[in-house]
Amino acid sequence: MRLENFGIDTEKLIQKSEIRHFDLSNSQNYIPTTVVHDFFSLLRRNSETDTFVVNFLNDFSLSELGSYGSYLAGFSSLNKAILEFVKFNDVLQTNIKADFKIHKNEAILSFSFLDQHSKGGKISEYILLAIICQLFNVYGGHNWNPMAVHIPNAMISDIKPLLPHGEYPIKYNQPEYRFVFSKSLLQYETYTNPLNLFIIPEYQEKNIIAIIENVISSYKYGCIPSLKTLASHFNTSESSIKRVLKSKQVKFSDILNNILHDRAVDLLTTSDMNINLISECLGYSDSPNFIRSFKKWTGFTPGKYRESIILLH
Repeated sequence: MRLENFGIDTEKLIQKSEIRHFDLSNSQNYIPTTVVHDFFSLLRRNSETDTFVVNFLNDFSLSELGSYGSYLAGFSSLNKAILEFVKFNDVLQTNIKADFKIHKNEAILSFSFLDQHSKGGKISEYILLAIICQLFNVYGGHNWNPMAVHIPNAMISDIKPLLPHGEYPIKYNQPEYRFVFSKSLLQYETYTNPLNLFIIPEYQEKNIIAIIENVISSYKYGCIPSLKTLASHFNTSESSIKRVLKSKQVKFSDILNNILHDRAVDLLTTSDMNINLISECLGYSDSPNFIRSFKKWTGFTPGKYRESIILLH
């Protein structure tokens, strides 16, 4: 909707991007960073300037910048949120290096990218800046002012909308992004959800199986990624994923079958779709293949399974 307010044909852009394969109706779904970058790069190519993309990102709250943004917004203080970001900075991107230091009355959050971006790749930089600046807004309020900001860029015009408002020194052509601010801001208590609904255990546990399941489950019904596609989401190789899964004694096909099983049961119990439509919705080439798979999972054909559910109710 926000894109449409800018006169952008949202549906047309989505259909040109990998993001079209994901279920965007569920805010809890996980869209891989590489897919988000792809979409914003496409948005950039369809806009006249980078500033448009930056302004668009600036319009989001932290919780709207993805599940990781919601996660960082769920702590009781900026200090806890920053420590979590630095500890698990590679959740957002694998090429980020982050650091946090306190010196007397100053606190310093710094981060840099370990490799050079292509021009289109700078979208990832914008997304990270949007998250960091919104993080300060959540815990310090929209009127907070840093003591100083360092940026690697030679110019500030393309990212200025993301940076805090107010008067403060900005140093250009620095080796990293750096936000210098008052130490007192760290302890400012803000509202947090007492149930911590946004906590994401797999970020802490580095549970690759949970992450893969989360990504595949976020695909639309009928869209199942191949191992090659999944590897591209994580900027790694198929062999690397296979190796990690093997160490966990899990096969990629097992993960896929579990998700297809759950979706099949969901459709059989909550819809009146016939078996042919269900098999098509799940991405099977024909219904006999689906029937064989379902019988292997449950010991019943889909029809018999549905009949048993009806009888139970």
